[in-house]
Amino acid sequence: MIRNSIVALLSLLFLNACNSDYILNETKEVSSGDWAFEAPKSFTTEVTDTLTPQHFYILLRHGGNYSYQNLIVIVKTYFPNNTFVADTIDCPLADPSGKWYGSGLGDLLDNRIMFKRNVQMPFAGTYKFELQHAMRSDTIHEIYDVGIAIESAVD
Repeated sequence: MIRNSIVALLSLLFLNACNSDYILNETKEVSSGDWAFEAPKSFTTEVTDTLTPQHFYILLRHGGNYSYQNLIVIVKTYFPNNTFVADTIDCPLADPSGKWYGSGLGDLLDNRIMFKRNVQMPFAGTYKFELQHAMRSDTIHEIYDVGIAIESAVD
């Protein structure tokens, strides 16, 4: 009986995870943890709903030896009408004393940083998002994964 209850609970959690309200939730690995300025990460998604507001997040995985308390990211959004907008986002990764904000196991820390709230997509069609770091060094170390998540702001 307990085993059946556990299986039913896990199945319910799995199905709930599959029914998420994300229109994009993807990360890409940064080779060797060294993210070069010349190596932006690109993501595409198809948007059909232009009425539901969305929350936008930057997803980051970094090592405990990352040299800075923040990461500055340029997010370029390419719209279906062949225009684009660029946003510069300051992603705080540690408090002023140096304590990391992220969660994780061992030396890897995951961060989810909201950078837009309750935004409606202006056009239906294919969107492309490009993430590029804007730190002073051309190559930054200890950044292992970079991504973007866009989820429905409606519960």
